[in-house]
Amino acid sequence: MPQIPVKLSLEELQALLEMVENQLFRIKFIDSKIPGHKANPEKQRAASSAVSTLQEAFKKAKGFKNKDAA
Repeated sequence: MPQIPVKLSLEELQALLEMVENQLFRIKFIDSKIPGHKANPEKQRAASSAVSTLQEAFKKAKGFKNKDAA
């Protein structure tokens, strides 16, 4: 899958991360209880991966050490 470089300010990244974390929570725990909901595990995996990528970028921008750099 091609990757797209994007430049965001720290504030923009933080706001985006909050929104996608909330949306992912909704996909995982709320939507599944709605009658007629059709699960889409591939979409959920892609969303989880995106959230992880954003979290790592945010931590790096804030100066936290990478979890793999120990």
